[in-house]
Amino acid sequence: MVNLLDVDMRELAPDDIEEYGGIALVDHSRPGVNDQLPEDTPVDVLIDHHPPRAPVEARFVDLRSDVGATSTLLVDYLGQLGIEIDSTVATALLYGIRVDTKDFRREVSTVDFDAAAFLLPHVDEDTLDQVETPSMSAETLETIAHAISNREVSGSVLVSYIDDLHERDALAQAADQLLDIEDIRTTLVYGIIDGTIYCSGRTRGGGLDIGESLRDAFDQIGSAGGHADMAGAQLPLGLLGDTDETQLSGIVHDVINDRFFAAIESRPDVEPTASTSDMAPEVTEPAGVDIANEASDTDETPDDGDDGDAGETPDDG
Repeated sequence: MVNLLDVDMRELAPDDIEEYGGIALVDHSRPGVNDQLPEDTPVDVLIDHHPPRAPVEARFVDLRSDVGATSTLLVDYLGQLGIEIDSTVATALLYGIRVDTKDFRREVSTVDFDAAAFLLPHVDEDTLDQVETPSMSAETLETIAHAISNREVSGSVLVSYIDDLHERDALAQAADQLLDIEDIRTTLVYGIIDGTIYCSGRTRGGGLDIGESLRDAFDQIGSAGGHADMAGAQLPLGLLGDTDETQLSGIVHDVINDRFFAAIESRPDVEPTASTSDMAPEVTEPAGVDIANEASDTDETPDDGDDGDAGETPDDG
């Protein structure tokens, strides 16, 4: 969408916010979750359609959980203020509504339909079609093929490791594709690029909140965030970055799987079942340590590691 609509975007570091007179959170409601802001950052504007999981504060708050997309709220503002909508804005907002409501099949309201109807005359339909059905590179197809062949399934949960990852976006596409496998309701696909483990998770049905599950699993050793049905995480390798590739693969596999399955087991929104109770070995490592420390009980890994921040916030959700 960003490429086809030629949207001018700038990625901000926490220090960059001093250049601005105010901060707006859009489509999420807590500083430090889905962004790189310090958790105590004062917020001026907060616009979201997700029910908050904790108290929120801002000078202006618009939280409407009875609509299916935050884009719908923005359309409401544009209409009430009489602002003329150009093709780029209309196309992007309609795509936002269709994605968040799964093409008007999930948590949709009459307000979402009204917003879509309001936008439709201004939309570039050819561009929207390209955004919704993007071409897939041969490399991405190979990544998905590796994810399929490397999959591990326990009950309705599938986890897969991409051992030769080149594009982070391919993880999200693989997680989406694997969710279409029969009897699978939750997927987690992960791989390593430049000393960082990237994870992409998806879920549908079953009551599991994948965003909170990834935060429970990985916030102590990296950063994680997202929504109830799609989320991501980033974990620094620390000293393990110098470990032999074969050994590293096994260590990462154990840490990711143990923590992910333990987080799913502990979620209050998921009832324990016979299919989930034997998902993974019991995790006995203390929380709050990094990847290198988690693996320090093995003979082939360093004794300690770098507790560095995971860097960028997850893109998913």
